[in-house]
Amino acid sequence: MTLSEAVRVLVLGAGRAFPVIDRQGLRALFAADGDHAFNAGLRRLTELGLLERLARGVYQNRAAPHPGRRGLGVVARYLRPGHLCYVSYESALAEFGSISQVPMVTLVATTGNGGERRSPFGDLEFCHTSRSEPEILANTVFDDRLGLRFASPGIAYEDLARVRPENLHLVDQDVHAEVLAEWERAAGPMREPSQSRTA
Repeated sequence: MTLSEAVRVLVLGAGRAFPVIDRQGLRALFAADGDHAFNAGLRRLTELGLLERLARGVYQNRAAPHPGRRGLGVVARYLRPGHLCYVSYESALAEFGSISQVPMVTLVATTGNGGERRSPFGDLEFCHTSRSEPEILANTVFDDRLGLRFASPGIAYEDLARVRPENLHLVDQDVHAEVLAEWERAAGPMREPSQSRTA
C-alpha cells in the first residue's frame, strides 16, 4: 500500500463511502497487498492522520465526508459486532421529552459487554442488557438519523429502572405518561423518536 494508492482509494475512491471502517474493510479495499505491505501501510496512514484509530481494529477515515450524528451509530455497531445495540435509558427518555436534561454521553443498551468509548462523533456508554433479541426487535425502531435502533419510551423507562434506578427522579412522570399514551395511540409501526416527543 503506497501513499499515493491510499490517497486514491481513501480520499478519491471507494473508501470515501466509509467514514468509519474496520480492519477487515480496509483489507478488502487493499486486497492486492500482502500482509507485510498492508500492515506497514496501515501504520503509515495512522501516523499521517489519514486514519484515526477509534478502537482496536476500528478506524475513522478522516478524508471521508463527516457523517454527523449517524457516525455515532456506525461506531457503536463496529464496537459491538454480532450484538444488538439500541439507544435507551436517559438518552432515549430525553429524546421523548420525559427527561429535560440531555445526557453528555449517548447511553446504549447492548447484548454485548458494557463499557465506555470516546469517538469523534460523540461519546458512548454501553450497558449490558439481558433482553432477548426478539424482545429488543419488537420494542425498538431503527432511527435513520443516528444509524442505530431506539427504545420505545416504555422500554427505555424499564431499562432505566433496572440498571440506573437512582436516576428515576429525573423523569417527569406526568410528561412521561403523556408520551406513553401518545405512543400507544399511534399503535402499528413504531415511529422515530423525534415524532414521538411531546411539545
